[in-house]
Amino acid sequence: MKTTPPIYPQSKGFQKQGPWALLLLVLLMMGFTACEDEEDGPKDPVSAQDREFAVQATYSNLAEIALGQLALTQAEDESVRQFAQTMVNDHTQAQDELRYLVESYDLEIPDTLNSKQQALYEELEQLEGYAFDSAYISSQVTTHQEAQQIFQKQIDQGDNKNIVGYASSLLPHITMHLSDARALKEELEAEAE
Repeated sequence: MKTTPPIYPQSKGFQKQGPWALLLLVLLMMGFTACEDEEDGPKDPVSAQDREFAVQATYSNLAEIALGQLALTQAEDESVRQFAQTMVNDHTQAQDELRYLVESYDLEIPDTLNSKQQALYEELEQLEGYAFDSAYISSQVTTHQEAQQIFQKQIDQGDNKNIVGYASSLLPHITMHLSDARALKEELEAEAE
């Protein structure tokens, strides 16, 4: 009785190599697996500066939103109310973008004002009319100067390219807000004379 040759003949070359070929194959597979694992790790790590920026930028945004909402109800001057509405809109959008970004890195950010901001809010809450308008706009000059420093520091010293990109994209808006606040402050001072 004749046997038919196998459809897939065994390669004698592989059998001659024996365990060495198998070992090489296993090592190659381990190398590919290691490369895949590295790709799953953090591609853009977050430094202490990046974390601190996320916290400080959040405080800044939350304060602008809260103070702007207060100004919408207490400001007497229409220009101040318009400025306040811009602050609420712009900083709400900025905070939404920041929140989405930091969640992707599993960072924790505050959800309330810090004690200094809370004290300013409470101080402004007691004022009305021109006194409120003047104090609110003066605070806006100060808070936007502080924000400029926070954002510029992140641009200069941050490590995470996405968080640095966020700071870079918003710094021009902060600078514009500062310019608008200074102009409003001058207008209010001129009206008071």
